[in-house]
Amino acid sequence: MKRIVLLGTGTAVGKTYVGCELVRGWRARGYPAWGLKPIESGVVAGQESSSDAEQLRAGGALTPAGLHFRALPAAVSPHLAARRSDENVPLEGAVAWVNGCEAHLCALHDNAPHAMSLIETAGGAFTPLSSGATCADLAQALAPARVVLVAPDCLGVLHDVSATLLALGTLGCTVDLVVLSGARPTDESTGTNAAELEQVVFPRLGAAAPRLGRVFSVAAGARDVGLLLDAWAELG
Repeated sequence: MKRIVLLGTGTAVGKTYVGCELVRGWRARGYPAWGLKPIESGVVAGQESSSDAEQLRAGGALTPAGLHFRALPAAVSPHLAARRSDENVPLEGAVAWVNGCEAHLCALHDNAPHAMSLIETAGGAFTPLSSGATCADLAQALAPARVVLVAPDCLGVLHDVSATLLALGTLGCTVDLVVLSGARPTDESTGTNAAELEQVVFPRLGAAAPRLGRVFSVAAGARDVGLLLDAWAELG
């Protein structure tokens, strides 16, 4: 099984869209794939079908554990949403939930070694999940995994990607790929940011630069992630 973890430079940067396209694309190649979002806030009881987790499932098998490890109703940071609901979000519990879901789903497929398990985190890389853990901590706890950083292809992304990569680097959290999404309205920088990241930003980051120095773009409605899947497969 191949595990991939999606981190974001912030909230509403297109992680779910990118994740759904990766799951769809891997399935189109004839391999099992599923998307999981263990922790999600802003999930209204009885309306789980509109959640990010349901979009990522994309008609795939539902695990006995359900769609989430924690589905929190308040549309705020998970640690605040959990506090308001008098719940906790233990990191080890989230990891155990993911492991359990993957074991169940792998058992349903003969070619499980080639399956993709995609885990989307909540909000940005440093969004708190609890008083002691962030999404970056969850990504590290889910190792071994490939880490993909998603950012919107718009003005300000050069700073946001730089800051996030540098901060992740201080934690020893290595990013493998950077993906730009069409989650935000286009502006004069849209379409140029990938090249600027590759040529200007990454060479200055040293060890904090992504393992694969090429930036991939997934524009809204493009539905073509073949090159991204090829690169991800090459990483092993």
